[in-house]
Amino acid sequence: MKNFRIIPRLEIKNNYVIKGIKMEGLRKVGKPIEMTKKYLKDCADEIIFDDIVASLYNRKCDLNLIQKIADTINVPLAVSGGINSLAEITKIFNHGGDKIFMNTFALNNEKIISTAAEKYGSQSIGIQMQIKKFNDEYEVLTESGRSRTYIKAKDWIKKIKTLGAGEILLSSIDNDGTKNILNNNDLKYFRSLTDLPILYAGGVASKSDFVDLMKLGYDGCVVSRSLHFNEINIKNIKIELCKINNFINL
Repeated sequence: MKNFRIIPRLEIKNNYVIKGIKMEGLRKVGKPIEMTKKYLKDCADEIIFDDIVASLYNRKCDLNLIQKIADTINVPLAVSGGINSLAEITKIFNHGGDKIFMNTFALNNEKIISTAAEKYGSQSIGIQMQIKKFNDEYEVLTESGRSRTYIKAKDWIKKIKTLGAGEILLSSIDNDGTKNILNNNDLKYFRSLTDLPILYAGGVASKSDFVDLMKLGYDGCVVSRSLHFNEINIKNIKIELCKINNFINL
């Protein structure tokens, strides 16, 4: 079986790691550098730096903080939030980022995906899909789940590969911070729509959640709340996955 990655997400606002429920009611939980060091010691496979209000306030990522985090770790660093030009992507890579995830700008400017993939390779260009259910149909949202696009998630996920992106981060707004992941039927459905690597985020809180995602064919899991509040431990999760997957990254 393929490697399954466990990826802490640092949701950043005003130089603090914050966390809420369904992307609302945000509160400070720590400092980015300190938490990065903790997760690196705990055998995280990657780190995601996500400025969750950058698009909302039309501001750029904090390149200095990205560089500081990149200098701290020896695993890939993905960056998300407020990315709206090839020049901005270039700056992120020049400041230690290994991969970017776009959402808001890419939905309205699809050409940026193919342009960036042609310049830096599909493996470096990912799309974050923030999804929420309306009347039994999942839609893609922007600006940290605050704005509806009325674009069906099933249509967007199918289109992403044709635009040149190399990976999808499927983030459930309804499940964010709730300690409950999407039901297996929905997870199977989204996994069946593309052969691109998919990471899942939203409500992951137990060993069984990781096991289910791996068995369903997901390539990794992006976690924040359960890690931030020490409710789960990456090493322990990997030991559990090793029993099924016959290998472990420690």
